[in-house]
This record gives sequence, structure tokens and C-alpha cells, in this order.
Amino acid sequence: MPKYVVTFLIVFVQVLFARQLIVAETGGDYTSIQAALNAAQAGDSILVKEKSTPYYEKINVPHGGDAITGYITLMAYPGSCPVIDGTNVPNNPASYTDDLVYMENISYFRIIGFEIRNVNTPEGSGIRVYGHGAYLEIRDNEIHDIRGGGESGGAMGITVYGADSNQPISHIIIDGNHIHDCDPAWSEALTLNGNVEHFEVTNNIVEDVNNIGIDFIGGEDWLSSEYARNGRCAWNQVYRANSSYEDGYAAGIYVDGGQNIIVENNIVSECDLGIEIGAENEGVVTSGVKVRNNIVYKNDKAGIVFGGYDVNTGRTKNCSFTGNTCYQNDQLNTGHGELWIQYAEDNDIRNNIFYATAQNILLYSESGNINNSTDYNLWYCAAGESSGIWVWNSSVYQGFSTYKATTGQDEHSLFDDPQFTDADNANFHISGTSAAIDHGDPAFVPDSNETDMDGQMRLVGNRVDIGADETGTTSLIAIKPIPNQFLLIGAYPNPFNPQTEIRYYLPRAQKIQMKIFDNLGRLLRTLADSNQPAGQHSVIWNGRNNQGIVCPSGTYFLRLSAGQSKQSLRLMLLK
Repeated sequence: MPKYVVTFLIVFVQVLFARQLIVAETGGDYTSIQAALNAAQAGDSILVKEKSTPYYEKINVPHGGDAITGYITLMAYPGSCPVIDGTNVPNNPASYTDDLVYMENISYFRIIGFEIRNVNTPEGSGIRVYGHGAYLEIRDNEIHDIRGGGESGGAMGITVYGADSNQPISHIIIDGNHIHDCDPAWSEALTLNGNVEHFEVTNNIVEDVNNIGIDFIGGEDWLSSEYARNGRCAWNQVYRANSSYEDGYAAGIYVDGGQNIIVENNIVSECDLGIEIGAENEGVVTSGVKVRNNIVYKNDKAGIVFGGYDVNTGRTKNCSFTGNTCYQNDQLNTGHGELWIQYAEDNDIRNNIFYATAQNILLYSESGNINNSTDYNLWYCAAGESSGIWVWNSSVYQGFSTYKATTGQDEHSLFDDPQFTDADNANFHISGTSAAIDHGDPAFVPDSNETDMDGQMRLVGNRVDIGADETGTTSLIAIKPIPNQFLLIGAYPNPFNPQTEIRYYLPRAQKIQMKIFDNLGRLLRTLADSNQPAGQHSVIWNGRNNQGIVCPSGTYFLRLSAGQSKQSLRLMLLK
């Protein structure tokens, strides 16, 4: 049978059997979300209207859709923000813990657009995925006040546990969620653990949690012999992930035993540690992780950390750290500086900016540092080159030239001020005279889909710039849309004052939404919410919010949605 005939038949079956089920206080098909889920079939959409009180339910997803008929989609009714609230609701009878939304061995299911709140439990989650499954989406939910976590587990936001060693949880998308004010200790606010593969964790905001923000885990045999792998963690923001136990060493983003994961274009600040690539369990090796083009600033104890934390734990091997900007981490002056290397082997660190606090400690590495290579970086402390401190294999070197000559590291690296536009206000673009421009590794070739901190080309010219910002990406005309692909082309100028032009390409007529958020994830301005024809479009943002008030200088985030596709762009408003 020809391929186009098969495609037609699949679409016909999806349309034939798809239904819309309405959940509402009055006038809908159901008054409870659980009743609608129990009745839903593959291909159905359950649209939930907000009502005068929350939906006081703890929900079990009894079954998902399938590859032929399609997803079951549980989503907010357009224009509504329904609330699922666990206050005084008995434990979820379907889950082994206390979870507001629980799915076990589920495939082809989406949950979109809910506020999920109020559980008090030593172990439970706002949303928990368990067992095995495939093609799951968790999008645009606000999850908060999951409280009462304890040493046996934790009160988490989103938990994905691949507990079946033979069948993974695969092709899962976790996008656009806001997790805040939760007690995940001793676990994590957003975690993928065990047999989980082919995932996208993107555009989420995690803040004000009492342990690790986002975590990708392997090596915990109580769950699975497998590990989180072959995924991407991008364009997330994590703030104030601070551990409530054992002196506080929670990372904003952590890969603990995972493999072949890309960690890119994230922002991490005010956590115990910024980004950590480690392995807590003995015999476990974390490998193939690419940490690139992230902004890590003003974390409490260190910026980027990699390696097992002890001689008896696992190891980090064959990972790369490129194009990151680390600024004044170790705010508590613990001595770990911007880059902390633990028990790790054969890792590569290049094209990064490391800018120290007033203690002048730029790098701290212990005796487990074996065959790790660092070069083509830009190092800086305000006190000057002779005051900078590098600790390499437990030996202390003061002065950049002394460190290089003695260790053989950073042969082509520079010591210079990167000339950030406004670091005090988290604007880490570099000026046109920065030493970082065109001083990255001349042999460095970015991946085809790799971008800088603005979502623009990672390489302009013959050499990459050092750090997360690539200068020279000012011409939007030169970027050609790819046929049949939705594309957020960019914004020019960026940084801007008083306005910027945002350009995007639609391969077909469809409804789009374009919104501006501040760096805490709060909606400031809706620039577009309408059906638009195919082709290239542009929109002007004049730096004002929905009330017409001029926004202050700072970092803002544009999110463009077209159907199920979303892309984001960081904007800098300067006054």
C-alpha cells in the first residue's frame, strides 16, 4: 500500500473517532476530571473549564491513546486556567505515593495548561509518570506548594520514573511548565530517573525549591538498571534551588549517572551549585554529556561542577563544556570558584568565560582530576591577572602565567575583562571590543542545531566567540527559513531600546501566540494571538507591558507558539 494512502487512512481514523469532552461546573459532559478520563478513548480531547472552586481531585490516568487513533489530550479549555487542588483530598488510590496526577504504563497522553497545587506528603508529586510508556507531553502547567518532603522521597513537581528495565519511558516532552515553592528534598523538583530515553525538557522555570532543580539520573538500582539518556535540557531557568540538608549542595541542573544528554542555553542562578555533571553511585559513569552555551551566575558555592564527589562514588568521563558564561559564582566564598572539578577523567573544557568573585578563585580541582583538558577560555577577576587563583590537582597557583606554565593547561586561553553589557542586571552580552570575540578554538565546529544565548547562530565568521554570546548575528535577512518548518528567525536589534522587530516564518496558515515574560516567568505582554497566513511575518515590541507601562532594563523572554510547536528567544531591553 502506498505511503500516502496509509497516512490518509490514519488521519481518517483519527478524525472519525476523535471527540471533545467538556468538564465544567455546569453545562459540560462531566463535572469531574477523573470521570472524563475514565470515559476517554484514543484520539479524544478533554477540555476542562475553570470553575468557582478548584477541582479537588487526585487524578489517575487509566489509559492513553495509540499510534493509529492518536493521543488522549487533557487540557485547559481555551481561555481558562483550571486548578487541580489536593487540599483535604485522600491519597491517590492508584499511586504508591501521594500524587495529584498519576500515570503508570501510559502512552500517547498529553496534559496541558493546569494549575496543580497543594499536597502535603513525605513522598509525592504534582505530576508523576511511572513504569514504561511512550509519547507523553507535559506542557504549560503551573505546579506549586507540593510540600512536606522527607528523606524517604520528597514532595516533587514533576517526576518521571522509568521503573521497567526492559521497556523505557521514551519520547517524553516536558515544556513550558513553572514549578515553584515545593519541598523536593531529598529528591528533585523535576526529575527523570531510570529507564528514560529520547526526552526534551525545555522552556521550564523552576524556582524556590529546597533541593535540586532539574535532574537526570541513573545508577539507582532500587528503580531500574537503566539510566536517563539521549535527551536534551534546553532554555530552562532555575533559581534558588537550595538544599535543606547536609550543608546544601543542590545543583540547579544536575546530570547524575545519565548519558548522552545535551544541556544547553539554560540560565541558573542563586542555587547552591549552578550546573553539575556527576555520578553519586559507585561504579556509575556519566558520559557523553554536552554542557554548552549556558549562563550560570551568582550561585552560592560554585558555577559549573563535574565529577564524582568522593573517591568511592562514580565518575564523569568524556563530557564537554563549551561556550558557557560563568559569572561570580561561589557567593558564599567556599573556595570552589567558577569551575569545580572533582573525580573525573577525559573531559574537555573550552571556549568558556569564567569571571570570579572578589575572592579571585577561578578554578578548584581535587586529586581525582585525571586527563581533563582546558583551553581557549577567557578567565578574569577584577583584582588583576597576578591575583587570580587556580587550584589544579590540589596545588594552588596564583597568577595566570604561573598556572599555565606549571600545569600545561589553557595554553591558548586569555585573561581579560569580557566586557559584559550589564552583568549587574544579568545582561551577559559582550561588547564589540571584548577579547572574547573570535578567540575561541579555531578548530571548533558547532553542531548544526547549536545556537548562542539568543537562539542565533553559534558561529559567525571563522572562529567562535568565547562564552555564551556570539556577536555579529545582527542580520535577520541572511537567515533563510526551511520549507515546511516553523521558525522563530530572531529579533533585531537585540539588545534594544526603545523597540525591537521580531521575525518568524510559518510554513502554513495557523494560529500563533506570541508572549513576553520576565525572568521570573510572569506574563508581561501578549504581542499576538490570532490566525495568520503562511509566510514570513514580523512584530514590533516597544518594551511595554499589556497596560502600556514601559518595562525596566533587563532580560525578557519571548515565547512563540504555533500549534504544538514552540520556540523561545531571550531579549535584552537597555535604557
